Amino acid sequence: MKKREKGLIFLTITIILLCLLFSMKVKKGLNCLSFDEMILRKVSMDDECLVDYIRKIKLFNPSTLPYNFTSRTGIYNIHFVKQSPFQSLKKDRDAPWIEALIAVETFVPKIGQRVFLECGALDGVTFSTTLHLERYLNWTGLLIEADARFYNDMKFVHRKAYGVHACASLYNHPSYALFKPSPIFFPVNKNGRNITGINPGNGGIKHGLRASDIEDSGDLLQIQCIPLYSLLLAVSLMKIDLFILDTEGVEFEILKTIPFEKVEIAVLMIEVYGKPEIERQKIHDFLYVEGYSFYQTFKGGMHPGDDIFIKEKYFKNSEYQVKSSKPSLRDIYRIITGQKDEDIDESDLETLISLSLPVLDV
Repeated sequence: MKKREKGLIFLTITIILLCLLFSMKVKKGLNCLSFDEMILRKVSMDDECLVDYIRKIKLFNPSTLPYNFTSRTGIYNIHFVKQSPFQSLKKDRDAPWIEALIAVETFVPKIGQRVFLECGALDGVTFSTTLHLERYLNWTGLLIEADARFYNDMKFVHRKAYGVHACASLYNHPSYALFKPSPIFFPVNKNGRNITGINPGNGGIKHGLRASDIEDSGDLLQIQCIPLYSLLLAVSLMKIDLFILDTEGVEFEILKTIPFEKVEIAVLMIEVYGKPEIERQKIHDFLYVEGYSFYQTFKGGMHPGDDIFIKEKYFKNSEYQVKSSKPSLRDIYRIITGQKDEDIDESDLETLISLSLPVLDV
């Protein structure tokens, strides 16, 4: 056989193989299950089709546009104007992120950009635990919100983080859950501007209810729930500096779905306010087994009683253990504002004292 003919045969075989591979790839994509089918089959948390579904259907990417706070009202008018990190702090002095941020900056070495995971993010502004971190300290991360009304508002804020409309699944696979929306949510028109008043109330997943319960209560909605690990895979975030979990009562069930051996979570802040002591202890015992030390309970503000946990390898690392004593006033100011020590104004330190932050009493 001539050399040329051999070359043509080899080229033909190569083309056929490439076409077969391409066909298989296309077929695989076309054969992805629907979300309902993924639920029925209880696909794994790392299922490629599930991750692809999140990216294409459920997710918005970090915005490159300026923040948009023009639909906010009330005390949140502060977000309309350009302000310094310290001015933001004075308006947000009861926010729970302050103590959690101090825990991160005290114990967790900074490698690249800081990353948060906020489960129960509302509209990304109201009662936000992460807006200050993102806006003034260059954090990014993932915001998860189950209520479509809040989520749709969040998209127009132009947060510099990923956002996803879903609830965190209580299982190691996608699922549906019954969701009770916040009872107080009222859009009004004032002087030609859309204003949104928000009170999150007791909105959240109603654990243990059945689909038939929708008939008995018109305010319950069936919503899609996706495992946290699947959501993190979709945005390629496997190292989290701060995880805020506030889901109105199903925190423990969500925690149990996380493969902590695959996801590096340094600091957790978990809503335990109002829980029976036995439920709170279940969370403490579970996280202890997963390698976390209890740090402290948030003492005041909007989230009294939230518990903060730190991964033991950071908390007990000798290099950082010396910092575990009460941080100085200058340390607190530097951490919260991101300013260098030499740029701190002494008058601002005096103002910080006057704010009576709960963290100052640690």
